[in-house]
Formats: sequence, structure tokens, C-alpha cells
Amino acid sequence: MEGLYNSASNTLIADTVRYFLRSNASPYSIIDSSKAKVNTSGSASVPFTKVQPETNYFLAIKHRNSIETWSSTVIKFTQFTKQTSYNFTDLVTKAFGNNMKQVDSSPVRFAVYSGDVNQDGTVDISDGSLIDNDAFNFASGYLPTDINGDEVSDLADAVFADNNGFNFVVKITP
Repeated sequence: MEGLYNSASNTLIADTVRYFLRSNASPYSIIDSSKAKVNTSGSASVPFTKVQPETNYFLAIKHRNSIETWSSTVIKFTQFTKQTSYNFTDLVTKAFGNNMKQVDSSPVRFAVYSGDVNQDGTVDISDGSLIDNDAFNFASGYLPTDINGDEVSDLADAVFADNNGFNFVVKITP
């Protein structure tokens, strides 16, 4: 998540992410879902119980204030261990429609766009308004409007929504 990444330390503020395995055929139905905590290095071990080995799935990820992002290609789980690995952070092309932002150049890192506070698939003025309202009310804690993970909703969070709204960041799916 763009807002939680610190390029100086190459670390992420750990947070919970929802993962969805979706059919590889339209209408891309959800086959299984899971929730896991992404650690400070950006990794997570995600358990899926309904996975079928050697079956193609799209992987979609959702975070409380980031744009839903899909894998650019289908993934398969191995026949015997029912495991797989997918890294969104090393190439922009790992996200469907290249829908990520480069947040570091050394090492090269890409992140999911932050700012979709209301989870409607677009970063726009409605997200900025929610951040502004919480900032005005001195809201604090684990909130969708706290984009940078410092547990305070303020101008630092509004910058992400404003910049990504200006660049028309939206969810891109197959």
C-alpha cells in the first residue's frame, strides 16, 4: 500500500489485507477469500480453503483505503501442496492494467494506490471529503481515512487522495 510504505527504510507498516481468488472467466466470480496481515517486508501467508490445484485464478487484493488491485495474469496452485506465490511489488506489470505506483527506485518497488477510503473503486473528491471531515474532527485510531498509518487523519493523508484523484486512479479489472 502506497501510503504505508517508507522508502527510506524499505519497509511497510504492517496491516490487514483481504485476498480474493476469482474465476478466470467472466463474470470472474469469487471462488474463495481470506484475510491476512501483510508484514513489514510486504509479505503475507494467505490461507485459502477452496482452492483447486492446477486451476487458473485471478488474485485480487483489497485494503481498507487502497484501490482494489488484480493480478495481471492467472495463478495456479500446485497439485500436491496447494501453494503458490505472487509478488505484486517487483514489477508494475504484475497488476492488471499496470495499476500500481512506483514508490521506490532502489530497490525498485511498486505499491497499490492509496486513497480509496470509501472503497468505491475510484480515488476522488468523495474520499478527500471523508479525510477532510475526520481531520477537522481530530479523528484518530485505526481508520480508513488514516492513509499513512500514523493513527491520525490529517493533511498528510489527504495528500494521497488528492494526488491520486488528480491522476484519475481507478480500479482496473479484466
